[in-house]
This record gives sequence, structure tokens and C-alpha cells, in this order.
Amino acid sequence: MKVCNHLPQCPQPFAPKNGGIVCVTISKTEYCKPMCNKGYDFSFLRRSRLYETCGSTTGFTWTTQLTGEQTLAVCEPSEKAVSGAASAYFPDNSSCLHTLAYSEPEQLNTFLEELAEQGIDTSNHDKEADCLICGY
Repeated sequence: MKVCNHLPQCPQPFAPKNGGIVCVTISKTEYCKPMCNKGYDFSFLRRSRLYETCGSTTGFTWTTQLTGEQTLAVCEPSEKAVSGAASAYFPDNSSCLHTLAYSEPEQLNTFLEELAEQGIDTSNHDKEADCLICGY
């Protein structure tokens, strides 16, 4: 099992049950994108919030809508997946655990492209800290 190299100053983020989080570290800031498995959706509308961050700019706490600073999102049973961006859900044929085993690099690359689209300079990306964590 892969150990995630989180920023030591940040509390370790918790992956949602029935989903997971994809995390990358760029210029000493950690970015984590919560994702839900098929059949689940986020408890809060987070279409405009693709990811949460933790670093010096946030005082080393996670930017999260939930109480308890380590829980970044909650995935609840749902027929429709409408609360998050399209990329915030694992593919129909793949849960978080399946993705972790077979297609983790794809999800990491997608997230890095999304961060770049939001104007974040990903050139200072620490590949050693790339991580996908599944919730239980």
C-alpha cells in the first residue's frame, strides 16, 4: 500500500467513505480533489469548488465547508451525480479502489490539468507527493 506524503504542517485529509481524494503538492501547497463513487453524490453543492487546499496561504488548515478540518467532503447515496464537477466522480465502471489499482496516473493527470486551467503554475509539482486515497 502506498503511503501518501502529505505536507507535514497540514492535518492529514480524510477521504470520504464511498469515494476518495486525489492529492498533489505544488510549491509547498497541497491540493486535494474529493471524488465520489458511482451511486453517490456530495452532501454539499461543490460544482465551483473542485478542490480544497492546505498550505502557508491557508494557515496550514484545510479549506473545507465541513466542520472538522480533516473531512474534505461527504459522499451520500444518490441516483444522480449533480453536486460536483463532471470529473469529481469515479468512472461508472471503476470505484476508488479499482482506480487506485489500475488508473491512478490518469486521475492525477486530469487533476493537474484542471489546476493549470485555473491558473495554478504546476511546474513546481512534487511528483513524490502525488496520491489517491480511498475512503472506507
